Amino acid sequence: MRIAVDAMGSDNSPDVEVEGAVHASLNSDIHVVLVGDEALLTKKLAGYTRRGQISIRPATQVIGMHEQPVMAVRNKKNSSMLVAMRLVKEGEACAVVSAGNTGAVMVAARTVLGPIRGVARSAISQTLPTMRGRVVMLDLGANVDCTTRQLCEFAEMGIAYSRYAWGVENPRVGLLNIGEEGQKGGAVAREVHQNLSAAKYMNFVGNIEPKAVYEGKADVIVCDGFIGNLFLKTSEAVASFMGKMLREQFESSSMSKIGAVLAGKALREIKQRVDPNEYHGAPLLGINGTVIILHGASTARGVENSIYGARIAVDNHLNDRIRENINRLRQYDTGMPTPENGEGT
Repeated sequence: MRIAVDAMGSDNSPDVEVEGAVHASLNSDIHVVLVGDEALLTKKLAGYTRRGQISIRPATQVIGMHEQPVMAVRNKKNSSMLVAMRLVKEGEACAVVSAGNTGAVMVAARTVLGPIRGVARSAISQTLPTMRGRVVMLDLGANVDCTTRQLCEFAEMGIAYSRYAWGVENPRVGLLNIGEEGQKGGAVAREVHQNLSAAKYMNFVGNIEPKAVYEGKADVIVCDGFIGNLFLKTSEAVASFMGKMLREQFESSSMSKIGAVLAGKALREIKQRVDPNEYHGAPLLGINGTVIILHGASTARGVENSIYGARIAVDNHLNDRIRENINRLRQYDTGMPTPENGEGT
């Protein structure tokens, strides 16, 4: 299996991409295609005495983090991101991994690979830790405003990812809301609740409040991109705040320092559990191709795990499963608007 990595995308490119690719190639039979500055990538790879199957595909341009996505994709056809997407489009790679400009990744994926038939909007999903294991949340920023139909599509895509990437047999689906009652939230949220409740084949557990997300009361959480991105960034901010408070407390006295030493193993395990680099990146679901998005500040470990995540998605035919679920959604559709302007059809 060949997986393309946009080697020029991250904040610390191409070092983390090259290191992650080397580790992934050594620990699996994946053939990693590094896309980017050929001379630079060749030099970086020369620093590793051992590596598995790795090749380089030249790209002469780079899309920067602060570039306007649509214009960047339109004007930089030979960027590492676009070249990597075309490798998938042309069948030379099975998936793309990129820690580049998120907006540009979404535009490039939709432009080059296109949407899955019946999917109006692709969605960024993320796996988060909970008290019971993990939860898949979507959307986390691709779509600020969503229709009822789109949120129901997210539920179907999230079910497919939870079942076939994480092995959850019958994923519990929750709608992120301000209360558990079905009449809570705005008009769209109430309609989504009504439609998902009507889908008797779906294990819909109703509205889920933020606290319940981390208690593990659902396996898939559905929300629009504005709410999801705000939830994610707030969670990251709280985690950072708590970490700093613990550090200050442990350094406040000699006894506290001793306590920190004794609690060291547990603290390291907690840190690993909440570290996004230990998960499979953020799949962009609803695209005719496997696309994994990473945070710009991702580490080599994050790149490596995202390569594994891409393989899991491909091996389990995730996009075929999403197509099946979207077709099932149409069967119980009771008047929800279809994808506007023929998009995704």
